[in-house]
Amino acid sequence: MSHPRHVGDVKADLVFYGGTVLTLDAADRRGSALAVRDGRVLAVGDDRDVLGLAAEHTRRYDLRGRTALPGFVETHTHPYFFGLTLDAEVDAGSPPNDGIEDIVERVAAATRRIPRGEWIVGYRYDDTLLRDGRHPTRHDLDAASSDHPVLLVHVSGHFVSGNSLALRHAGIGRASKDPPGGLIARDASGEPTGMLAETAAFPLYALLPKKSEHDMAEILGLAGDAYLAAGVTTVHDTGIGLTSGADELAAYRRAVESGRLRTRVRGYLLDDIVRELGPGVPGPAAAAALDDDRFRIGGVKIISDGSIQGLTGCLSEPYTCAPSERGMMLLSAAELTERIAALHDAGWQVAVHGNGDAAIQAILDAYRGLGTGRADGRRHRIEHCQTVREDQLDTMAEHGIAASFFVKHVYYWGDRHRDRFLGPERARRISPLVSAGGRGLRFGLHADTPVTPVAPLEGIWCAVHRRTRDGVELGPEQRVDVRTALRGYTSDAAYLGFDEEHAGTLEPGKRADVALLSGDPTATDPTATALAALTVDATVVAGDLAWVRDHGALPVEAFPGQAEPGKAFRDGSPP
Repeated sequence: MSHPRHVGDVKADLVFYGGTVLTLDAADRRGSALAVRDGRVLAVGDDRDVLGLAAEHTRRYDLRGRTALPGFVETHTHPYFFGLTLDAEVDAGSPPNDGIEDIVERVAAATRRIPRGEWIVGYRYDDTLLRDGRHPTRHDLDAASSDHPVLLVHVSGHFVSGNSLALRHAGIGRASKDPPGGLIARDASGEPTGMLAETAAFPLYALLPKKSEHDMAEILGLAGDAYLAAGVTTVHDTGIGLTSGADELAAYRRAVESGRLRTRVRGYLLDDIVRELGPGVPGPAAAAALDDDRFRIGGVKIISDGSIQGLTGCLSEPYTCAPSERGMMLLSAAELTERIAALHDAGWQVAVHGNGDAAIQAILDAYRGLGTGRADGRRHRIEHCQTVREDQLDTMAEHGIAASFFVKHVYYWGDRHRDRFLGPERARRISPLVSAGGRGLRFGLHADTPVTPVAPLEGIWCAVHRRTRDGVELGPEQRVDVRTALRGYTSDAAYLGFDEEHAGTLEPGKRADVALLSGDPTATDPTATALAALTVDATVVAGDLAWVRDHGALPVEAFPGQAEPGKAFRDGSPP
């Protein structure tokens, strides 16, 4: 049991008691109560000592056996893209769709709501989950409408499918050539099928109608509400500008200043956007942040390859299902090295998307080429790091390269990686957390939302159990314990964003960003389903109740007018 640090006559604004408090600090200290003052942790200890810090004005909350732990840090997500899926006219995902005809019916229904000639956009289709086992084609979508340009975005974000009108608007036809880092899928006669991979999709994205700054801020707010409901208090937006260019910066400014977005944001600008900030390669100072606490931009995102499930992740050995295919690099090794070096010299932290081991090798070669030993403590990152090899982990440890692992791949695509894409040996090693931790690597875990649902508790379950959709263990030797998984969403995740002095643990002086869970994840039987049954009952940001599941989860009487249960609270004002 930890006890309150000496605080003199300082009294708490807020006290939680009657439960379990996991500090997740270096000593793994615990308590039953938590005191907060001015938005920061005042003390953690037992009920008697912490309640002794309460004054007449102090708000007191009985946790009733619940567990308080640091608010989750999601180290790789796409808030604006996620918000677009929440606001979409068509949900093309599986579920609810079993086949392409189901998606076509949803598009047809949208044509009755949307004026002729306007775009219809759907999100989240997954060809590998559709009973057809393929991408929708322009002919499929033409059956829904020839009067509306239609665009469906793959769940991975690496592919789109458009109808014939959408392709005509983009000038894509039989004579079109594949752009560098992209692919126009074609039928046997050479005609485009409607599926566009990677950079080939950019012309269609560019044609989508621009949204107002107000609407974009609301879309960010929708995503923020979903993060809060999952206990996430800080997000790393790894690709600001990916969907709507530099306009996303203005939308963030509006969303944060208006209080519509309550989560903290650590932004990683898409590489191409950096050059819009000024001549040459501007440094981080050129990206005006709102404040260092709520919204900060310090990193840049580069995409080096594609997706394993789309056969565009760049592998050193062929895909099991396609012996002549090893995926693709979106940048040449020389260009990748040049971009990383220029960004490093300008003072940026660099985060590079790398799924296939060949892409990861190119990233590591570029990082090693910086010639600075441990990269000047810049904490350069590899995102997803899905098929990283043991020798590559050695290199990462030697040069201080961090990783954010997309651990939910194990559950959502593990069966298909084993049986279709990678084969059993490579598949069992995806997201090798034990191998990484054994080398002293500090890593974050992520959901890559909207690719998979936000829920850090689900990610923790994936890291601990490594079970696939079919209930099969995939690489059980890479299972980690609950505390290691928790740190991948808290203390180690904060480290990836240079936030460890202010967040990631519940220690005096750090931000009072707190997730309140229905139970203690460290007390659950890791071999049972109890971990998966835990819920987020409330989320606290800077000592303010930001989201609550229902009235039974936490008494809200002392937060008058903040919000109704199940909705995000917005800076003390009703939504």
